[in-house]
Amino acid sequence: MYSRVANYIKQRIEISDEEIEEGLQYTTFKKYLKGEYILRIGEYCRFIGFINKGLIVTTTIDDNGKESAFDFKCENCFFTYTEELMNNALSHKNFIALEDCEALILPKENLEKILKLNLKFESLFTKILAEDLRNVLMNQQSVKELSAEERYLSLEKMYPGALQRIPVKYIAGYLGIEPESLSRLRRRLAGKQNNPG
Repeated sequence: MYSRVANYIKQRIEISDEEIEEGLQYTTFKKYLKGEYILRIGEYCRFIGFINKGLIVTTTIDDNGKESAFDFKCENCFFTYTEELMNNALSHKNFIALEDCEALILPKENLEKILKLNLKFESLFTKILAEDLRNVLMNQQSVKELSAEERYLSLEKMYPGALQRIPVKYIAGYLGIEPESLSRLRRRLAGKQNNPG
């Protein structure tokens, strides 16, 4: 249960198994069913999670009430409402399980305990939040600067093998195109792979 998160942590900071185990005692193991809302727009985010198994989509709703995918999180990813985790602001995103998921959840009230327990965890969480915030900003920038095809290829690179697991409507929404356009885009890319010349 802890091997994935332990490997993730060790890739980011120097820390012993004992120290990791000491920190993980403050987490709980949670399962989410496919389609379940982990966090809804208008709720407070009270946790930091780590996905052991499964896939999550974060969605936003525009002024016209249209829901679109903002980001995806799969195995070996931390997830939380980064933008306002420390400020107690209401979430402007939904977090939805796209598959049955298993996650380690650190309640927000235990975060301070872990940070006091060992300074290494402060360094870890600073890195996690910086990575997540960078991804949020890069995502927002890519919407403005990249074509749908470039964003699709970038998504494929970021989550190898995951695109087959994500419903078409979420991929299309993420790219800002209609599902029919996504089908055409996929056919075009498949054609390029079959005829590289």
